[in-house]
Formats: sequence, structure tokens, C-alpha cells
Amino acid sequence: MKQKRVYRTRYYIRFLTFMVFHIVGFLYRIKRNLPKEVKKLKSPYLLLSNHVGHWDPFIIGNFLPRFTRFVASDASMRGGVNKFFLTRLGTIPKKKNMRDTKVIRDIIAVIEQGNNVGIFPEAVRNWAGSTMNMDSSTARLVKMLEVPVVVAVLKGMNLFNPRWARKVRRTKLEVEYKLLLTSEQVKTLTEDEIFEKIVNSLSHDEVDYQCQQMKKIHSNRRAEHISYALYICPECKTVDSFRAQGNNFKCNQCNYDIHIDDYGFFDRVSNGELHFDNIRDWYNWEGSWLVEHISKKFEEQSKELIFEDINSKIYHTTSRGDLDFIGIADIRLYVDRIELDFKGKEELMIMNFEDLQTISPQINDRLEIYYKNEAYRAIGEREGVSALKWEIAVNTIWNRLGQTSKLAPYVSFHNSK
Repeated sequence: MKQKRVYRTRYYIRFLTFMVFHIVGFLYRIKRNLPKEVKKLKSPYLLLSNHVGHWDPFIIGNFLPRFTRFVASDASMRGGVNKFFLTRLGTIPKKKNMRDTKVIRDIIAVIEQGNNVGIFPEAVRNWAGSTMNMDSSTARLVKMLEVPVVVAVLKGMNLFNPRWARKVRRTKLEVEYKLLLTSEQVKTLTEDEIFEKIVNSLSHDEVDYQCQQMKKIHSNRRAEHISYALYICPECKTVDSFRAQGNNFKCNQCNYDIHIDDYGFFDRVSNGELHFDNIRDWYNWEGSWLVEHISKKFEEQSKELIFEDINSKIYHTTSRGDLDFIGIADIRLYVDRIELDFKGKEELMIMNFEDLQTISPQINDRLEIYYKNEAYRAIGEREGVSALKWEIAVNTIWNRLGQTSKLAPYVSFHNSK
């Protein structure tokens, strides 16, 4: 009996996608370094890459001679244009930051069909262009599949299409491919040896790279929406206080102001101390600061509100289907719960951390929540409200509660416990 093929594609969508990104590659002069051993490699193989921008899978997949089905968060496939295209491109859905055995079975099935699979070992798009911690289970999957492994490293993507920006910016971008492992090497190497090779091959720091390359960013909107990534003012420590316009952004509490120059580096608009001259150092500092701040509140068992997002639009679904709008709510974080205070309703919705399964930012920095096996989405009152702060804060609380199975692999806690 013929086995049913999984994650089938529609060739007209594949052709349309190829043409669009072929034109994008030409117009933006995206450079590819594709060695012969990768170009001639026969399917199936596993494609791994660092992950920065929304268009990463389309760009790295388009330069390869054989089509690749990528693994993506199921939250990105709920309704609308995304669902239409991604399902027809054979995209394999995965629940973000949750152990999902079905996705492993799906990957194996696609490989057994003779098709390539693409995975981003960081599990998420990074925020500052520096490769984040990777999930070691990727090496276990490599051993299980016993197929060659190709890596693609995007260089300049955080200048071209940073996660926090809404639009691409004209600058120089290159994709460097490499045959990391043959199927014979996969069989002989240990999981630890494979993981070390993956980490070393995908590690990339965009700030160091830009310090050497100094590639100009041709845009007059270099700061717009940067508050999705930079959510704490280093001057006054206020959360979500930045407002951006053009190439500048400023704290609305203490007026700490920053200009982003033609190369993506920071300088003060007015006189005063410059705490950080690049996004990487600022991002790393604020993460550590928030972990320490939340940890202190947890130790004190503080009853105080930590932070809140007011007038957020809330959506809900009990499945992987489309979400339904259920109301406007203020979302509040405390050390022992999350409250949703809906407008026009007297009773609060309380989410405890035991039943909270995952919380993370998604496309356009919508806050995606899984609670008691049901999905919720929160969209901020205004553009620029950071969902990232919720992920860092809740992961810190989970860490203090010992719920380590829920932790995102890319969130660092240092000595917070």
C-alpha cells in the first residue's frame, strides 16, 4: 500500500516564491557563497541556519538547487496570508518552547520521503544579530536522521532585516553555505561532537562583523520599532518607555535619547552619557538586569505589580486554527500570577505559572501564550510595546520555581538562582 505523503507542497506557490525571492536577491544584490559539494548534494539532507529576520527561510532556501521544507512555530501559521503560503510550502509546525514529539515524527517522515528539512537550532529569531544558545537536542535529531547536514550562515541580516524592524533596509547581505557533515560522519561522531560542530559553525556576531565590514544601511527609519528589542532605559530603568521616529529614539520618562548612525551604531542626540554604542551590549545588559530585578522580587515574595501592558487586544483559540477576538484587557505581571483584566468584565482572568505552558513574542511581536492547552494572543495598545520582556520575566519566575522543562534555551540566568 502506497504511503501517504506528508507536508505536500503546491508547485505554483513554490514557483511564485522562487521568482519573488530571485528578484529580491537580484535587487538587493544578496551574495551567496555556495560550494560545489553543497550545490551537487542530493536530497535528503538537513539544513541548519542562524536565525535573524522574518525572511530567513525564503532567502537561504531560495539559493539552494533543491527545495527545503522548514520547521516553523505553529503560531505563525494561524490564519491569514501566512497560513495560506506556509501550508502550501510544506512548512512543518512546531509549538514554540514546548517539547513536541509530533514535530520529530513529521521531520523523520519528510526525510524518509526524500525531501530536505530546514531547522533553526536557536529556535527563534535572535534580537541583536548574535547567535543565541542552541538546543542540544538538534544533535540528537541529526544522529537519528543519519543524513548529511548543510549549514547556512546569514551575515548582515541584522542590518538588512532585524527582527524588531517592520521593513527590510538596503545594505549588503551574504549567505555562506557549508557541508558540515556527511552521512558517514553523522554515524561515527557522538552527539556531543556533532553539537559542538553545529555551535561553532553557526556562531555569528553581527556587531563584531559590522565593526570589520562597516556596511552602510540605506534607510531613514533605522530606529523605528527598536523598542520591541530594547525595552528598558539604561538611564532611569523604566520599562517600555522608548518612542522612536526615523533614526532616533528617546525615553519618555527621562529623555535619554539615541541616534542610530548609517552603520547601525548608537550615539547621543543631546549631551550626556552613552551607556551602549550598539544593540548587542544593550540587549545583553537589559536581559541580565531584568532577570536580577525579577529574582529580587521573587525572593521578597513581593505583592507589587512588576509591569503591565494596558489596553491589549486579546485573541483565543482551543486548537491550531484561527484565533477569535475576545476583548480588550490590561495584562499584569506579579511574581505568582498573570492577570488579564478585561474591559467591561468584573472578574479577572488569572493565569498561574504551573498551568502556563509557554509565553513568547511572535511575528510583529505579538505575545503568544499557551495556558492549559489553549492558545492566547495579546497585541499591544500601540506599536513598540515589547513582548520580549514577558518572555524574559516569566522564564525567570519558572527558573525560580524549578519548572526548568519550560525554559527557553536561549534565555540566560547566570547567577540569578
